[in-house]
Amino acid sequence: MSAHILFEPENLSPFGPITLLRSVAELRYGIYSNLERAQRILPKDSVQLWVRPILAKEHAEKYTETQINRNADQDDIFLNAATPAWIYPSVLSILKDSTNTAVVIDGHIVAARPGAEMKFSTDFHQALNTLDKIECDSEICRHQPNWIWDYLDYIAPALEFDVKLWQKDNNILTKLPPDLSTITDRNIFIHNTAQIGKFVHLDASNGPIIIDQDCKISPFSSIVGPSYLGKRSSLKPSTFIRQSVVGRVCNLGGEIKGSIIHPYSNKSHDGFLGDSILGSWINLGAGTSTSNMKNNYQQIRVSWDGNNYESGRQFLGSIIGDHCKTAIGVRLNTGTLIGSFCNVFQPDFPPRAIPSFSWGNGTHELDKAIQTAELMMKRRSLSLTETQIKLIKDLAEDHTHFTHF
Repeated sequence: MSAHILFEPENLSPFGPITLLRSVAELRYGIYSNLERAQRILPKDSVQLWVRPILAKEHAEKYTETQINRNADQDDIFLNAATPAWIYPSVLSILKDSTNTAVVIDGHIVAARPGAEMKFSTDFHQALNTLDKIECDSEICRHQPNWIWDYLDYIAPALEFDVKLWQKDNNILTKLPPDLSTITDRNIFIHNTAQIGKFVHLDASNGPIIIDQDCKISPFSSIVGPSYLGKRSSLKPSTFIRQSVVGRVCNLGGEIKGSIIHPYSNKSHDGFLGDSILGSWINLGAGTSTSNMKNNYQQIRVSWDGNNYESGRQFLGSIIGDHCKTAIGVRLNTGTLIGSFCNVFQPDFPPRAIPSFSWGNGTHELDKAIQTAELMMKRRSLSLTETQIKLIKDLAEDHTHFTHF
């Protein structure tokens, strides 16, 4: 059986800072990461990963049943890990019976069959670029991200796709609680272990609402679809969520709109989070709010790695890397990008580009950053591995290895 190798794009800066400590295949914008999604629609044993060498050991320890950076055989197929997996069947059909061929969308290689053995190396992208190219021009191929914030547009199609897979593996309530206020019941999927408080409102008229295993939704909360609440996550009383994806074990409050929150992050208090992407192990202090639109209604520009980029979006909040914290009352400007292990507490608007290991206007000491991470993870009965600690130290020393092959 040929392998399906999910590979990371050569330039990862457009996917920062969320990918500083995770591979692109681990990004979430639906119920599943793209790796988990691929394992459900392709033969699971066939799915492998090619990731940056600096992530290889950590991934090998985390995904013990998935081969990492194994040399490719002549029948193996390469799939772009940034491309939503629901596109894979379509591009694989284009590659059928072809060799020395790559399928491209807007100049991005999304699938390739070299037809020859290939050793893993940091310049394998160059080899893929020499293949004959076929443009995928079908309607489904419109989903190919250029930037991390493009995934905000994929929340709806991802949840529409993922919920069909999710229903196969989960026990769902066949009858909704009598005191639950709903619109479009047929689009509401609640795991039978979830706890739903009184006077909760669910509006699934514009997309599905999925409430996963052991979630707890407190009274007077409201969810508008398409939205997903991950395993063991909870909503404080009167929380309002719309068009958002929340990973497992997150504690949330206030208002959240059009956002993606990776596992183990907290926004427990009042404040607005709009059109934003949060990594893992983040804690937003009480009253922290993100601006997601400019007062002049112009498109939002972002800064990262010393460069300015046009986002092409009228609505964009903040992109925040893993292990960041904000103080009470922090106000984040439109298009703010924050690296990993930052502590944000400026009295005025913080900068719109905050490098990793920032402590206010100074530097977050590495040992203290690791100590804080350990304390937060201990609250969830987890801890950093030695490999993860080395990864953090490498990031503190030189983050260029994390944004490029």
